[in-house]
Amino acid sequence: MKRLFIMVIIAFLFASCVGVIEVQETKTKPSPPPHAPAHGVRTKYQYRYYPSLGIYYDINRGIYFYLESGIWKSSNALPSNITISLKDYVVLDLDTDKPYKYYNKHKKQYPSHSNNKNKKPKK
Repeated sequence: MKRLFIMVIIAFLFASCVGVIEVQETKTKPSPPPHAPAHGVRTKYQYRYYPSLGIYYDINRGIYFYLESGIWKSSNALPSNITISLKDYVVLDLDTDKPYKYYNKHKKQYPSHSNNKNKKPKK
């Protein structure tokens, strides 16, 4: 009888140790994986392109991209020998963090002698 009583107490202790866990399920809006961006949602970077000098400025990150001795360089400030006209730029929306990959295209599309003041590119 004593053994039965101990077993009942042990069973009661185990039964009282059971806890309840509440799991909340959150539903997130489905989105495409990084390797396959959604249609029409490709622009990630916005640049100011200064055609008179062929310089790019990343508006969000505050980085300049410029060509020096045939090599593209990036910096948060331009070298002291480079002066840009703050009015003569074209706003470009690109899907790359290396805008200079399209330099030849932009050079043809926005020649430095034209008045490109704050124009958006034609698509």
